[in-house]
Amino acid sequence: MEPAHDETCWTVLRRAASGDAAARSTFSRSYATPIRQYLDHRWRGSPLSQGVDDAVQDVFVECLKPGGVLERADSVRGDFRGLLYAVVRNVARRFEERAAKRGIRSSAENVYLDELPAQAESLSRAFDRMWAHALLREAIVRHASSARKRGGEYRTRYRILRFRHHHGLPVREIAERIDEPDLDKLHNDYRRARREFRGFLCEVVAANTGAQGDALDRECRRLIDLVAS
Repeated sequence: MEPAHDETCWTVLRRAASGDAAARSTFSRSYATPIRQYLDHRWRGSPLSQGVDDAVQDVFVECLKPGGVLERADSVRGDFRGLLYAVVRNVARRFEERAAKRGIRSSAENVYLDELPAQAESLSRAFDRMWAHALLREAIVRHASSARKRGGEYRTRYRILRFRHHHGLPVREIAERIDEPDLDKLHNDYRRARREFRGFLCEVVAANTGAQGDALDRECRRLIDLVAS
């Protein structure tokens, strides 16, 4: 997501909770996409899908209002992903309850979606996948920005990784695209580019989860597996 490289989600949260306008803007930009995608998934095919934008705004109100979630957040004991998911889920339940009272939802639907065990697991996993996509996108953005600034072989390695994973090109075709006849060198550059990307991913994951060491490595692998599933 978008906190500065030396910040964590918790430092942004604390500044946002204290009323810092820039931090509030960063918070909203950073987490709007997974929140919106989760609500789209939860309400797909339902009249409630028309209220996704309003629900996203309500999530931010709950987070940023005086005495709200951000002010009560505890960076020592807290799980930020879990905290955000709880807020999104509670806002969604509130919208569903209002819809039921207005008769927008049928009697068969007049139960919170996440009160059904199988559905709850599916919704939680959907939020996890969207969270994983958001963190990986931010790692890609940071990698691309670094490649543009550093140029040269670093940029070439980034292009190799982009051709391989984004475009799905085989190594020999990539060699033609970048005019590199030495396939051994290209393979080595590809491996190095993967390590460079992993560094940015670790940076982003650490900022958003606080994980370190082996726990950070496990979380990075988990997020990659979620995106690939």
